[in-house]
Formats: sequence, structure tokens, C-alpha cells
Amino acid sequence: MGMPLHRIDAMLEVEYNVFTVVAAGAGPGSLDRPYGNGLVAATTGEDGTVAVIVTGLLDGDIHVVAEFWEVSPPPLELDVWQDAAQVDIDWPGGPVRILGADVLPFPELTLAADVPPGRYRLQVAGRNRDEGEARLPEAPVEEYLLQMWPAAGDEARVLKTTSGIAALWMAAFPPAD
Repeated sequence: MGMPLHRIDAMLEVEYNVFTVVAAGAGPGSLDRPYGNGLVAATTGEDGTVAVIVTGLLDGDIHVVAEFWEVSPPPLELDVWQDAAQVDIDWPGGPVRILGADVLPFPELTLAADVPPGRYRLQVAGRNRDEGEARLPEAPVEEYLLQMWPAAGDEARVLKTTSGIAALWMAAFPPAD
């Protein structure tokens, strides 16, 4: 099935329960986005923010694996994730950056240096999300997998939702009728 064109595996500092996928020049996202699936919201912010991912952890470090694929990646192994969702994003072009806390300098991971503008699919999966601030030192770190690839015309879909934190976000931001 192939391998991702670009891959990063790193820790990222988050703040206010979010981290973001952004283009050049954008800053961290905010909590005013609609998180109806309990995990990720796509947006077309003028600042270049294209997706905001919500976490169980208010402030601290999470583990992020991010991949950029030329084509759709292999199917996600859903049994190892608590929550998973897919959204389409309109990429303005340029580097794909993943930003954490809203501090200077921004905690930042660069996934790909020069991605052409267009429509892309972003798949996000998360686990160990429910411990949040009450996480004991021996508890596993909150983890996320982000996969991005060229795609168009797909509808956002929830692949799996089992965490309490996803239920909390879905209750706070119910889908519009």
C-alpha cells in the first residue's frame, strides 16, 4: 500500500485542550470552533488555520504521529484507538505545521515543507484521552495520529467514538439540524 511521503513522531505541548494544523503565518487555534464529532473541526480561517483537534489534556505534553500521504493510507486499525474521525480541509498551500500551546515561540512540528493548495482529507485518531489533568505519572500519555492526503468531495465522518472526553465535546457542540 506504500509509505507516507513525510512522517513525524514527537511530543507536543498543548494548552486550552487544543492543537492545530495550520499553514504558514497562522497561530494556534481556539475553542470557538464546532467540535460536534468530539475530536477535530475543519475550518477555513483567514489566518491559515485549517483544523483544530481537541484533547482531554488542558495543558501539557501529548504524543503526536503525523503523516502526509500521496494517496489514501491503509485503513486505520480502529481497535487501538478510542476516537477517530475524518474531515476535508481546504489547504492554502505551503508548509503543513502542527502547533501546540499559545506561547512564544509556538511549540511547532513541521509535517511537510511545500504542499500544493487544494482539497485534502485529514484523519485524526486519539487514545488515552480520558485521564486529562488527573493523569497519574504511570498512566499512558495522550496520543494522536494525524494522516493527510489529497482528496475531494468526501463528507466528514466519525469512524469511532468511545472516550468520555469525546462525549463531553459532542454534548457541548451538538450537530446542527
